[in-house]
Amino acid sequence: MKLTNITKRYGEVNIFEKFSIEFEENKVTAVMGASGIGKSTLVNIMAGLTPYDGYIESEGDISCVFSEPALLPNLTVRGNLEYAVAHRYKDKLRRSEAIENVLEAVELSDRAGAYPAELSTGMAQRVSMARGFLYPSRYILLDEAFRGLDTALKTKLERYFLKLLESDPRTVIMITHDVNEALLLADRLVVIDGSPAAVVMDRNIDAPKESRKLSDPELQSVSDEFITIVGL
Repeated sequence: MKLTNITKRYGEVNIFEKFSIEFEENKVTAVMGASGIGKSTLVNIMAGLTPYDGYIESEGDISCVFSEPALLPNLTVRGNLEYAVAHRYKDKLRRSEAIENVLEAVELSDRAGAYPAELSTGMAQRVSMARGFLYPSRYILLDEAFRGLDTALKTKLERYFLKLLESDPRTVIMITHDVNEALLLADRLVVIDGSPAAVVMDRNIDAPKESRKLSDPELQSVSDEFITIVGL
């Protein structure tokens, strides 16, 4: 996906002015920046949810995972997944198999008949993530998908994310405010700042994600650079 000369204003506030960036295929790019800098606006632009000036080159559909699961309360877990992809999987058997596979991946097969009100916060977010991967998209946008979760739950959900990504690679753009989250999950860390926003840090992370530790020298180096850039 390539964004070229993206310009977006809200009244007198200039969020982006000829902003350009390219996201590498089947890689996870974490985008960070201060609150209000334009991260969610960038997601909405890529998802086609807000008008903008400029150009986006992409091939294939986009699915999104947000901080709130936004599940339909009157449908079961399986029903929510079926509703999201029914128009993309016309073959009912194929659709059912795809749903069972993704439920197994996030360890929710035994909760397929449960309604959202019967799920814990973590379970509901796992359904949301399963929905994002179930949809046959080329790109997945994560907008603070792990926000507000306690440490243990967040760690578990990150593990499910990596498991899904390993079995079904996608190009992922991940908006986050947590540098540790970015260090553990991303192949690339991009920081935007300013008004209008511009890229002030762009660093690849090469360490294998399945064995990363925050104490790894490479991750420490990226973290130190991040701290210097943002002035913490």
